[in-house]
Amino acid sequence: MNSNSGEGEKNSLLNKVFPYPSERARLAKYQYYENLFLGEHFLAFAGKINSKEYNREYAKIRYVVCNFAGMLSKIVADMLFSEPPSFKVEGGDQEWVDELLRENKINIQNYESALSNSYLGDAVFRLRIGKRYAKSVNPSLIIEDTSPSIFYPHFEDGNLRKEPSEMELAWEIPINEEKKYLRREIHTLGEIRHELYLLMNGKITAQLDVGLLNKELTPIQKTNIDKMLVIHVPNWKTGKNYFGYSDYLDLETIFYAINNRFSKISNILDKHSDPILTIPEGILDEKGEVDRKKLGVIEVREGENNKPEYIVWDANLENAFKEIDKLVEAFFMTSETSPDILGMGEGKQESGRALKLKLLRTIAKTRRKRLYYDFALKELIYTAQLFAKANNIGVGEDNLKLKGKPVYPSIEWEDGLPEIVSEQIEDESKAIDAGITNEADSMMRIYGYDEETAKAKADEIKKSNRIEPITSNFSQNPFKQNEEK
Repeated sequence: MNSNSGEGEKNSLLNKVFPYPSERARLAKYQYYENLFLGEHFLAFAGKINSKEYNREYAKIRYVVCNFAGMLSKIVADMLFSEPPSFKVEGGDQEWVDELLRENKINIQNYESALSNSYLGDAVFRLRIGKRYAKSVNPSLIIEDTSPSIFYPHFEDGNLRKEPSEMELAWEIPINEEKKYLRREIHTLGEIRHELYLLMNGKITAQLDVGLLNKELTPIQKTNIDKMLVIHVPNWKTGKNYFGYSDYLDLETIFYAINNRFSKISNILDKHSDPILTIPEGILDEKGEVDRKKLGVIEVREGENNKPEYIVWDANLENAFKEIDKLVEAFFMTSETSPDILGMGEGKQESGRALKLKLLRTIAKTRRKRLYYDFALKELIYTAQLFAKANNIGVGEDNLKLKGKPVYPSIEWEDGLPEIVSEQIEDESKAIDAGITNEADSMMRIYGYDEETAKAKADEIKKSNRIEPITSNFSQNPFKQNEEK
């Protein structure tokens, strides 16, 4: 979306529609992918496919959803953030950063961000100063995982490799069925513009005073730093696009085919679970003494088969289930998801190394996502320090202020896989023997000790393993003692 700032932009918005027409395809895709994640597949595909044909096809059968989409997103989120990464600021204020992350529940926000990033293709973090709770005394530095559906980056020259010149957050605030407010928050280097408009039936009709919503809001808010407070995290992307791609790309037809086959099998089994009864001709009264429809019967002529019996179908669904197996196999391959991660492997117990080799593509996929989150979280934490320092904002109940200069953090990531401690101890022992690590660092990695605890335990082990030398008082002459006797 191209931008023009100042009064010209404000005036150009009047009588325009919101959401912006140029962004409607992206927003529709977000809604479609979200429906898939939530298991609302019938609704998702009804909007994607020709609705009349789709609804006609499934009008008389129960639609069965096998939600591989939701499972896929949960797997990648689990591997990224179920074991929270560690943030270290060497030479910085570690206590302040720890309190910032704790106060903002960053581990939970990261996990939820990874979930939506998987199916939407994008995630957005926003920094702001405000009261965390209604009765809070001091303002807080708030980190928010924000929906990308309200995110509109502006590019001056169309170069998507450059950072946006402006980052706009815009969303609707309902008043009644016909009227809504349009709230706009435009971020540029050093300031944020707050704007409020009246929306009537989706059309921007008038600009209003932003103070109507919050008396503390001003049209221009200085941030006092040369950074934007909005950080975009693509799921994965190419150089031709600014926005990321969903994990469901290339999988939609597989989801559809699996649901279709399960739905048709369910319909067949239901249909033949209540067979029709056949009886000899003449038993039924044509005047209506017996209701044929309620009995679900048909007549046969004399000599054909003179005994009542049910018509049953020899159900042979082997080929249908074989097709499902092939579709599931295609899902695993296309989505880079190993069946071993779901316990669907060969069933034998694997060593940690063997399991990781089988999960190689799934691990590689997780690391690809980690590239984007690693950069974004480092930028987020560094910008938070700058922002707090420049505006004298503290964190925590004690309103702790940042000491020293802001520092980019380092992040220690986990792979999301269970560790087999015996194998880990063996590896760490080899590293200690090779002189490339020490006992304290090894214990931190194996048992998750903090640095102080690990060093204390390492010293304790060294002390207990120390061999005291045998000493003799060689200064005395034993022969002299005998002579004295």
